[in-house]
Amino acid sequence: MNSFERIVGHMSEEDSIRPQDGAQSQSAIEAALDRLERAQRAQYRCCDQIEEVADGLPEEVDTQLCGSVLTFLRTDMPRNHRIQEMALFPLLCRRATPADNIEIHVEQWSIEHIVDESFAEELYDPLEVLSRGRPPENPEMCGYMLRGFFETHRRHLHWKMHLMLPLARRCLTPPDLAQLDLAIRCLA
Repeated sequence: MNSFERIVGHMSEEDSIRPQDGAQSQSAIEAALDRLERAQRAQYRCCDQIEEVADGLPEEVDTQLCGSVLTFLRTDMPRNHRIQEMALFPLLCRRATPADNIEIHVEQWSIEHIVDESFAEELYDPLEVLSRGRPPENPEMCGYMLRGFFETHRRHLHWKMHLMLPLARRCLTPPDLAQLDLAIRCLA
């Protein structure tokens, strides 16, 4: 059990409404969704960077960019997924209406998280090689793998930016947003 689960697991609905460290402004609480949106946009930028690496193969590859992408795929993307899986998705399932069909979307997003993280793991070795200034064994295969990842991940992000975040802004309550803010701080 992580720190978020320990804290939230012991909170009642009433506790989540009560401010913990003085009064939180509505804008501070709503900032949780803004942070999630920024995280989604950072993943879009990572896809752009992966495309830049793929376009530069085999000889015009920015080694620092490869290292940055590798770090993002190893740490930031899984952390963003964890926040969504453990905090946002349960809140959406609790608050969305039956017409929103949120369970179907959450199930699909969760599957895509597993697929994206598995696919990203396949990119670790080639990106590590590229970040050291060495060419990949098979530049065509490396480019194919990089393109496969960023194309599918962009589609995944598109649906979350145009469905998940607007739905969260529409249906989450101030106590939900306070709980989400706590989750982001605990899991970040």
